[in-house]
Amino acid sequence: MGNISFLTGDSSSEPQSIEESLYQLENSSVLFKDAWLKNPPDLMRAGKVSSKAMENLDHIVNEIMRARDTQMAQETYSGSIFKDQLNINRGLMLGSVTLIQQQTMINNGPGNGALPSAGAPITLEKLLNKIKHRHHQSANFRIQDGKHISVINVDKPNKTPDSIVEFDVLEFCEHCNNLTPHLQNA
Repeated sequence: MGNISFLTGDSSSEPQSIEESLYQLENSSVLFKDAWLKNPPDLMRAGKVSSKAMENLDHIVNEIMRARDTQMAQETYSGSIFKDQLNINRGLMLGSVTLIQQQTMINNGPGNGALPSAGAPITLEKLLNKIKHRHHQSANFRIQDGKHISVINVDKPNKTPDSIVEFDVLEFCEHCNNLTPHLQNA
């Protein structure tokens, strides 16, 4: 009958690919929205899905940034499709925020995450850096027009407030899926 490990959940010892992490993040976003939009919301499922989503998000960010750094070191980054893709706007950021603004974003309650005022567009590369340096205990979200928008607080290296960033999770996944063929040059 062949290998049916995909049906039984047996895991391999190989590290997860970026493609698999993107697939899992996409699925997590859909499951999260479904759990959140139930009446009443299924908070337990939403929490479990969210936790796994963040692991996948971290893996995606690390793989793309590692590929960027490798291509820069090999001097193949400048003028590449990969660099062009990283320079496409993929989120919004409000910079120079205060701790009060960051806390207010969280205190607005789950599902009410938003920038305190209009943000400026940021490139995928800048978004990846912001995700990498996010305050891990300080995030929120909203469901808007059927989209799952993630909102994160970002701190400076000295742990003082830097910014608040938001992005559409499924748009992020789609963009990164388009980018993955160009990681191979790293």
